Amino acid sequence: MEDFSELYEEEAKKVYKFLLALTENELLAEELTQQTFYKALLSMKQFQGKSSIYTWLCQIGKNEWLQELRRKKLLSTDPMADRSSGNHLEEEYIRKHQIDMVRMALLGLPEPYRDVMILRTYGELPFSEIAVMYDRTESWAKVTFFRGKQKLKVEMEALL
Repeated sequence: MEDFSELYEEEAKKVYKFLLALTENELLAEELTQQTFYKALLSMKQFQGKSSIYTWLCQIGKNEWLQELRRKKLLSTDPMADRSSGNHLEEEYIRKHQIDMVRMALLGLPEPYRDVMILRTYGELPFSEIAVMYDRTESWAKVTFFRGKQKLKVEMEALL
């Protein structure tokens, strides 16, 4: 148990930062971080060491986030649903709406483009670790990321 406590101390802030970038919600990111480490504790014996522990934790966290999206159906296409009060400045609303549009377009990408884009952009994982997660080459990860960016650009142009 001491080893897991050390793991938590070393990795929790990085996992939280990754999840905060995905969710843009501090409370949800904290909750997902706790769920991530709980799941990791339960399945620690299944960790094979093919990737870094951080990569493994990010994968668990990303899966928890996707489950949360499905559970709460947060993928609303109504931009007004994101306004918690009427006191937002117009620029802030536009910025949030644009971020939501990018997030929706990103989530609309087929796998593995979506996952590689999320892991690289939000998780700040190197291509080498992404490649290990998929049991592929680093070149595959780079090409998939590049193609994902192209697909995301097409999606965004269609939305605008």
